[in-house]
Amino acid sequence: MTKPSPHNPSNNLLRARKSAAAAMGDYGNAMMRNQDAGVQSRVKAQSRANLLQLKLIGQSHPTGLTTNLLKLFEPRAPLEHKPPLEKRKLPAYSGMSQFVSRFAEPGDPEYAPPVPTCETRAEKKDRIRQLKLEEGAAKVAEELQKYDPQNDPNVTGDPYKTLFVARLGYETSEQKVKRDFEAYGPIKRVSVHGKYQYR
Repeated sequence: MTKPSPHNPSNNLLRARKSAAAAMGDYGNAMMRNQDAGVQSRVKAQSRANLLQLKLIGQSHPTGLTTNLLKLFEPRAPLEHKPPLEKRKLPAYSGMSQFVSRFAEPGDPEYAPPVPTCETRAEKKDRIRQLKLEEGAAKVAEELQKYDPQNDPNVTGDPYKTLFVARLGYETSEQKVKRDFEAYGPIKRVSVHGKYQYR
């Protein structure tokens, strides 16, 4: 009698079945099979009961919503009935002829009180402009009264023979100014004053 070869595929399949049976324990026992069948039957019975309960809940309302969801759509309680309000007794209407004597007459001062007028933007602008012109004219008149070039201690020459030149360049020197203006006549003195002199 020959021994089965370890490389035979059928032998490998048999060996795998034996190891699986050993791992499952006594599953081949009839008692163990009966216990598993009992557990499975109880689970199936519970599932059927849950399904039946869901069907009954769905049949209780046409929408098939559960009770907790139907609570959200329940109507509110009706408003409490209140009796209508009683109408108050008001005094009877009367004419106003009895008050005509209290009206102001055309000769009274309060008959046509003065209407206050507001200053517009254009009027305000004109008023400020006129005020500035008046202030400037008053200042010029005051300076004109103080103007006395003959007795001014800061004047060193004749004002009628003095030429003022403005807006000179920052690098302009007294020698350059004197050289440019000597072509028109003799120059006694040149003085350059400014913040940016000899920058």
